[in-house]
Amino acid sequence: MPADWYLPSYATATLTVGVARGDIRHFGVPPAAEAGDIIGSVTEPLAIGVKNVGSLAGAISLRIRDLDGSTIWTGSITLAVDEYDYVYPKPSYTMPSRDLTLRAEAYHDTVVDSSMDKTVILIARVDTKTTLTLEPTSIEPRGTYHYKGKLTRIDTGAGLGGMDIIAKRYELGVWNDVGSGTTDTVGSYDISATAPLEVGEVLCEAAFPGVVPFAASSAQARLGVGVLTPILALVSAALGIALIMLGSR
Repeated sequence: MPADWYLPSYATATLTVGVARGDIRHFGVPPAAEAGDIIGSVTEPLAIGVKNVGSLAGAISLRIRDLDGSTIWTGSITLAVDEYDYVYPKPSYTMPSRDLTLRAEAYHDTVVDSSMDKTVILIARVDTKTTLTLEPTSIEPRGTYHYKGKLTRIDTGAGLGGMDIIAKRYELGVWNDVGSGTTDTVGSYDISATAPLEVGEVLCEAAFPGVVPFAASSAQARLGVGVLTPILALVSAALGIALIMLGSR
């Protein structure tokens, strides 16, 4: 047999060609924010929903870009073929003084497989003014008095209707809520409260806690709490003495 003679043979193997490809199906961002607010905080993260539409299971690279700036977050998610799941980015990005358009991208190597854009609308802050008058300004202990005033926007002076006002009183070193009410169509409010038992002067406050886009504001006034009953008793006694004297004539 020739020295270089051999029997032919072969082997086979399967080579799978493909990648995991991300299809972004959801991108959750705040609808609006004020300048300076934190977008994507630890307590209020963003959300990206991704489905693997590729031919292999594996890691899918993700990123979020400020379309008027730079990349603000990068991450990844590992999915089986046809699997759909979420990641919750926390970029802690400061809201600029403009509408913020963010783009979430799923990519591999340098190829972007899919993307989704969302815009966070800039809220224009509106400053407000709260006024307060106490009626009456002096009262007996446990008597009923009223917080009265008006809530307006500073830029136009227009009253703000349907807004909550909290009546507070400073007692023993802390502010206590003693009543609440809602402004009428022109921004006016009237909240009744019961005076404390202690005689003296007490600081009162009407507070508007604020609601987007209206900023919080408050006003304060002092209430005198006095013992009026003895005074009334003296007046009654004086009248009684006068009647006796008249009757003795």
